[in-house]
Amino acid sequence: MGRASRQCDCVYSFGVEEAPLTKFELLVGASAFWKTAEADIAGARRRVLVQAMTWEGDAAGLAVADAVTASRANDRRVLVDDYSRLVISDRWVGGPPEKLEPTLRDELAATHAMFASLSAAGVGVRRTNPVGPALINYPARNHKKLIVADDAAYIGGINFSDHNFAWHDFMLRIEGAEVADWLADDFAATFAGVPRAGSIAGPSLSLYSMDGRSNSVIFAQIAERIAGARQEITVISPYLTFPVTDVLAAAARRGVRVRLITPWASNKPTVRDYLFSVAERSGFEVTPLAEMIHLKGILIDGEQLMVGSTNFDFVSLAAEEEYLAVVTDAALIADFQARIIVPVLASAMPMEGCKVSGIAAVRASLALRIAQCFAVSRRGAPRTAVEWAS
Repeated sequence: MGRASRQCDCVYSFGVEEAPLTKFELLVGASAFWKTAEADIAGARRRVLVQAMTWEGDAAGLAVADAVTASRANDRRVLVDDYSRLVISDRWVGGPPEKLEPTLRDELAATHAMFASLSAAGVGVRRTNPVGPALINYPARNHKKLIVADDAAYIGGINFSDHNFAWHDFMLRIEGAEVADWLADDFAATFAGVPRAGSIAGPSLSLYSMDGRSNSVIFAQIAERIAGARQEITVISPYLTFPVTDVLAAAARRGVRVRLITPWASNKPTVRDYLFSVAERSGFEVTPLAEMIHLKGILIDGEQLMVGSTNFDFVSLAAEEEYLAVVTDAALIADFQARIIVPVLASAMPMEGCKVSGIAAVRASLALRIAQCFAVSRRGAPRTAVEWAS
């Protein structure tokens, strides 16, 4: 289909014809996501482009790598962030390998072997944003998750590792040549070491690519949408922080119902302590969950849904490369409510067991504000892509 308008190199409009030329599908859970994505990869003939922040040499990660290796597409390339050389199974492995537990050491070796095998099979393999000496550029991660298989594309929050596959999460499948082409162009820019900011807008979907340097522009749009809420905002995220919590608090003060769904069993307890304490102060309705989730979304008045790779936290909005989708498609929003919001609300744990002490709240807030200063200071960090083995 032809592009309706072109405002610059990376901003398009699409789907203006009467026929629905772009299809959306919400894939809830890693099994549903991977069953569909694996089939798309197997059927692709032109391109298979895969990107993740975490991609490990375990069962889940190897399954993705095997699918890419077996693909008969002409263009097979993968991107993984430098994070995967430093964190395995949600644990730090950046020190001397001989000091690691045997299981972590083995998985780290398996991860390196997996990417070496991909390279040997003719797949282009690069890692994004090396952290640099003394981890100086650690906040400047590429946090995107993406698959492009011919004209099918996937964005969302699922990384390619066993522990990520175990967390409750979802991916958004978008089928349409124009969106897939735009995402493929974005991937190619990152693969070349020159990531860019941009957007593509249509009648029921707008996509944003954040480059880690100009994310404040996208945050301003997020804030504007939240500020326009009339009745209710539902947020689901394990890692929500300022500045988004500040905008949500302002909405609550003017009478908007703000409902927060987040895990008490968080893998980042400092963020949890901050979030529960600020929610109490701000008048949010909190639904705590007994198990870790990795779901991220903001639903405004049941009419606008913001999803993607972003955690809606200060790190992603300050220095990380991210994808954000704003969906107004009524059927997809209804599906999100029915298959994600309703079930997690039904699994809520009692709020009485989720209290944060005043000392813990102050400690968490101080720690995150210090981390924010570091993240903001690295906004201008080098954005590069290098060979995995370099």
